[in-house]
Amino acid sequence: MSVRRFIKVDPEQSQYRWYTISWGPTLFGNWAVVRSWGRIGTSWARCKSEVFEDDDAACIEAEAQVKRRLRRGYRLVGLPPGRRRQGQ
Repeated sequence: MSVRRFIKVDPEQSQYRWYTISWGPTLFGNWAVVRSWGRIGTSWARCKSEVFEDDDAACIEAEAQVKRRLRRGYRLVGLPPGRRRQGQ
């Protein structure tokens, strides 16, 4: 399963948000894109999932959501598993 994590902090607009996009295979052979979001520091979150027939469709949707979050001012935090920063 692939995961991308984002945050958006803008004190002037009282925005302290996190957002997670994950995608991977389901137990039934389909693929799912799961989006979760909420306010930083709270214990609640919202979640939405979409099911796709194949990995290509799920990957296209996940990448579209990643681009949308970046356009809306979110910042990608952390690195996907298996990736390293230079010098590590």
